[in-house]
Order: sequence, then C-alpha cells, then structure tokens
Amino acid sequence: MATRRRKTAPERNVAERARRLAALNQAALAIAGDLDLDRVLEKILRTAARLVGARFGALGIPDGHGGFGRFLTVGISEARADRIGSLPRVHGVLGALVTEGKPIRARDIRRHPEFSWYPQAHPEMVEFLGVPIRHRDRVLGNLFFSGARGGAFTAEDQRLVEMLAAHAGVAIATAQLYADAQQLAMLEERSRVARELHDAVSQTLFSLVYEARAAAEQVQTDPQGAAAHLSQVQQQAGGALEEMRNLVLALQPKSLERDGLAATLRDHVDGLRRIHRAAIEARIDDGDRLAPDQQLAVLRIAQEALHNAVKHAGAVPIRLDLRHAGNGTRLVVSDEGPGFDVKRMARTRRTVGLHAMRDRAHAVGANLTIESEPGGGSVIRLTIPSRGRRTT
Repeated sequence: MATRRRKTAPERNVAERARRLAALNQAALAIAGDLDLDRVLEKILRTAARLVGARFGALGIPDGHGGFGRFLTVGISEARADRIGSLPRVHGVLGALVTEGKPIRARDIRRHPEFSWYPQAHPEMVEFLGVPIRHRDRVLGNLFFSGARGGAFTAEDQRLVEMLAAHAGVAIATAQLYADAQQLAMLEERSRVARELHDAVSQTLFSLVYEARAAAEQVQTDPQGAAAHLSQVQQQAGGALEEMRNLVLALQPKSLERDGLAATLRDHVDGLRRIHRAAIEARIDDGDRLAPDQQLAVLRIAQEALHNAVKHAGAVPIRLDLRHAGNGTRLVVSDEGPGFDVKRMARTRRTVGLHAMRDRAHAVGANLTIESEPGGGSVIRLTIPSRGRRTT
C-alpha cells in the first residue's frame, strides 16, 4: 500500500500563502458594495487578525480632535474593556501610524521610541504590527495587532495587512461619499422647498403690491375705487395666508402630538424608503387608544428598530406591523438580514439602542422581546397591554 508523501517545507509555505490569499479575496468580495461602514471594518479587522494569527487587534479612525471616532477591537472582552475605561488617544505609537503614514513592525513595541505606557487592566502586548489605512494620499486610520501566534509578525503578515488596509481605505472613502450624497440630497430638498415657496406666494404678493398701490393713488380722488382695491387686497391676502398654511403643513414633518402615531410612523417609513432606498413593508393600524407616553414609546422603539434593520440588515426586506386590539397594542419589526448573537453583542455595536428600547418598554409597562441569531434575521416584538393590564 502506497504511503502518502509528506509535503516539503517550500510546498507547505506555498499552500499556506495560497490559503491566505484565498481568504483575502473572499474578504474583499464579502465587503464589496457594502455601505455599512462598521460592518465592513469589522470584517476587515477579524479577517486580518485571523490571517496573521494575532490574539489582539484593533482598527481606529481618528475623529480629528485627538481621539478616535471609530475604534473596533478583537481579543478584548467586554469586562476587560470596561476595566480599561476610555478609548485610546491619537498619540504615541498609534499617533505615529497616522502622522507618519508608515507601517510599524516590532518584536517588542515597548522599545519603540514613541511608546509611552499601557493603561491599567490593558493586556501587556509585546510583538506589534501596525499599518496605516490610506486612501490615495490621505491617512484615514490604522490597523494594529499583537499576540503573534509564532512569537513575531513576518514581512508576509505585513503585506497581507497592507492589502486589507487598502480595502479599508476604499470602504471609508466610499462611506464618506455616501454621506456627502445624502447631504447633497438634503440641500436639493431645501432648494425644492424654496421653489415651492416662491411659486406659491410670489405672484400673489406681486398682485397685493399692485392693488395696494392703486388704492393709495385713488384714496383722495376716488374713495370708492380705493375701497374696491383694498377689498381685493383683503381677499388676496386671505388666499395667500391659506395657501401658505397648506404649503407649510405639506412640507413640514409629521408631528406625533399634532398628527397622531399612525401618520407620524408612516412619514418616518416614507423617509427611510426615500433616503436609504430601504425595502420596508409597513402595515399600520389607525385609531389607537394609547396614552401619549405609550405613543411616544411605540414611535421611538419602532424608529430604533427600523434604524438598526436599515443599517445592519443590508438590502433585504424589512417588515413593520402595528396592530391595535381590545387587549392591547402589538408592534413587530422584522428583517431577513444576517442577524446577530443577542447575548454576545459587543457594546460598541447595537446594545446602546437595544437597552434604550428595553427601558422605554419598561417605562410604559410593555413587554419587549428581541429574537436574532447569526444568519437567521431579527425580530423585535413590543406588546403594550391595555391600561389596567400591565405586564409582570
């Protein structure tokens, strides 16, 4: 029986490099076209840490004020992150990556001239690999790792991280362009409102000026003619006021106090569809009998759930269902996105919003459940019993 030939060291190196490049290509395909910057950056960070065999990793984007606007980590538990405290500042080694724009690879980062100190509860990191995230000639952030599996990072590790950093630079630049496009859309909307105001009132105001001038010219010589012109001024002014009221009412966003829960929620859904091209299917009952504090809770929870779905679920169907019955009100927001592990969700992602939803539900005696798992989408259910039938 023939024995299987063992690969030589060069063959194993070639196979390992091919595996790494395949993983790199898979990561690039996974993030292509994804406009959720946090999700893209987390994929890049985790892929890079896995490929270079790093126990710890982080990705930071400076906020322009000496801190980091975004800071994602791997290998740091939530408990340890709480003990470490505030996020790092852009100084020392991390600052050098941004200001100098060159990679840093060291067997012992504590010997680097820019190294200062580790805060209390921070893991003692020795070997270090840091790569700036660039787009064209700008440094947008940095990727850095420690805890190398082999005791030190290699030149090949550095090349792999530099490739992923290039993808991160494109992702950040794309997200910024998307934000600029949204800002431009808002400016175009303002221009449209200005045109509406101009078209609605300019002709009427011109006529008012003409009638008032004619009345002033005739007030001494033809009082009856002047009175006729003034009567015309009064009618046109009343018409202009009514037209302006209708226009303002049509242009301004819906108000919960003025328009009610159903109209306000529909207006919010329409805005998400228009701005984010979100595929939201909404079924919203009219005629609720909720108290004002309950209406506000339903609105805010629905808004947060929709925001999370639009941001994290991608271009998948999102459903909102708000129903009122004799025993209470039921809100369900679901999506067919990638889902998440509710118990292991990092505090830097969605938990702030999830805790806020739970607090709002508890404040009005409602029951909130959040169901999700990786690959299984998400469902958020809110049940508000009729007053006098509070949940336990």
